Amino acid sequence: MSNLEYRIQTLEDIEAIKQLKARYWFACDQRDVSAIKDCFAKHDIFIDFGFIGKFTDLNEFIALFIEMTGKPSHIDLHHGLAPEIKLTDQHSANGRWRMQFQLIETEAQVTQFMGGYYLDSYCKQANEWKIQTTQYNLTFNLMMQKDSIGAMKLIEMGAMSGLAIEV
Repeated sequence: MSNLEYRIQTLEDIEAIKQLKARYWFACDQRDVSAIKDCFAKHDIFIDFGFIGKFTDLNEFIALFIEMTGKPSHIDLHHGLAPEIKLTDQHSANGRWRMQFQLIETEAQVTQFMGGYYLDSYCKQANEWKIQTTQYNLTFNLMMQKDSIGAMKLIEMGAMSGLAIEV
């Protein structure tokens, strides 16, 4: 492969990884379990979401995901920002992403704004990039709940972990 071909392939691979992560977050927001599963490698995955849990079995992660997000009152939005992706060879790469998460839980009348960063590794399987490992590191968490008079009261602010579904 010539230097120019290598550089073009590198750019195409990095873009494919960006598209993969965007599909993953959109699938989470849409509760599209099949699309979420399709984003991950077939074997040897590791998901570390800190206070939410650690998983080596994708189906166990999906079961918790459905339990946490399976109500129509749970509306969330993942925003991935500032990707830093480095290919380690033709079939593997590492990435770091900033992520901001917004949630409105209409039943519990809670809103949450959480931020942090992901550390990921990716592998190319059957000429398609997949998430091999992913680790979410919480940087901040802001959670508020509507009180009896309609005002928002602060539940958490800072780097504390927690989820609106726990309120």
